[in-house]
Amino acid sequence: MSALTLSWAMELYGYEVRTCYDGRSAVQVAHEFHPEVVLLDIGMPVMDGYEVCRELRNDASLCGTRIVAQSGWGDPEARRRTAEAGFDLHLTKPLDLGVVKALIDHPAMKRDRN
Repeated sequence: MSALTLSWAMELYGYEVRTCYDGRSAVQVAHEFHPEVVLLDIGMPVMDGYEVCRELRNDASLCGTRIVAQSGWGDPEARRRTAEAGFDLHLTKPLDLGVVKALIDHPAMKRDRN
């Protein structure tokens, strides 16, 4: 439900959205869609968010993609693991949709299009 709610909110903000419910699908969709930002849950089935992030980071065509962890785990160990996996940011659930929008809109989160 949280993935669906987040995708609806992002669509209402005007973003083009793809929603996946497991890690393997997230990798496949990212390869096809080439998103600017990926909001990635850590605790997904099939492949967890750490595995997905590492796989996306190994794809040169996604080098400009910003990957944001969203997790119920906000402890130092979880944050260390997300940094090691290659995430750009780590947000702890429940997410504040206004904060998510502000982060996505922030110039540092925009893909360099040159």
